[in-house]
Amino acid sequence: MAGAAWGIRHAVSPAVRAWEPGAGQRRRVGPLSVRVLGDGPSVVVLLHGLMGSGDGFGAGFDALGKRSRLVVPDLLGFGRSLDEQRTRFDLGAHLAALDRMVAGLGLQGLPLTVAGHSMGAVLALHWAARRRETRRVVLFCGPLYENRAEADAHIRHMGLMERFFALESPLSAAVCQAMCRLRSGAQWVAVAISPQWPVLLARQGVLHTWPAYLGGMNGIVRAPGWCEAMAGLNARRVPMVLADGEDDLVPVPGRGSALACRFDSLTTRRHPRAGHDLPVSHPAWCVDLFR
Repeated sequence: MAGAAWGIRHAVSPAVRAWEPGAGQRRRVGPLSVRVLGDGPSVVVLLHGLMGSGDGFGAGFDALGKRSRLVVPDLLGFGRSLDEQRTRFDLGAHLAALDRMVAGLGLQGLPLTVAGHSMGAVLALHWAARRRETRRVVLFCGPLYENRAEADAHIRHMGLMERFFALESPLSAAVCQAMCRLRSGAQWVAVAISPQWPVLLARQGVLHTWPAYLGGMNGIVRAPGWCEAMAGLNARRVPMVLADGEDDLVPVPGRGSALACRFDSLTTRRHPRAGHDLPVSHPAWCVDLFR
């Protein structure tokens, strides 16, 4: 009975139905595993969210590689960039890894579009603001919290699982560390409890360490500074798009509209049926935002 219920939910999931693995070559550039597609005169970089990997930007985003060089890293400490020896995963470490990626691929100075999902949206703002070649920024489901207190208050109202994993505690640390020791089995547990996700993406959700998770949560999601980065991009007249799903509990209600009133380079979009899985479940809609 449980297997049948899992199968039905998996089969009807918009994310499962819409997602396929992306094309391109896989390269190692410094500490990052990177998927590269296309050879156009500009660059599009896609940054995934916390507990994710670059595979979340699947084949639906390959169209961006027809006119640009599409670059999709597994961020520092996540997915194929898993590093069980590294202890530093703060914002500075992530930014340095992305700068090294651009240099290693020989893409310095080319017109740059930066997009990110969830944690990757916040990281995209910080990184785009420091890259003078940035021409556009696209943000999916951004957790744009003003401070740590607001982040924690918002997370507490999202659900039991979100509170357990997002708000660090001795128990959540112990569970994460146990998953690290039993990673292969943990991958299949993740599949069992996440029928709404493609199997590969569910398995990759455990490819990180506790320090990598804390670095992303505390150093990026909970940390201030993204608004200053957005202000800097706005001063340079860099177009920004903030896209959310109607059913997404992560963004702060009304935050996008307030920011659009404050920054005239920012526009907002909302998908009427999507949740926090927006880039996985509705890739074609997302790709349209790049045009």
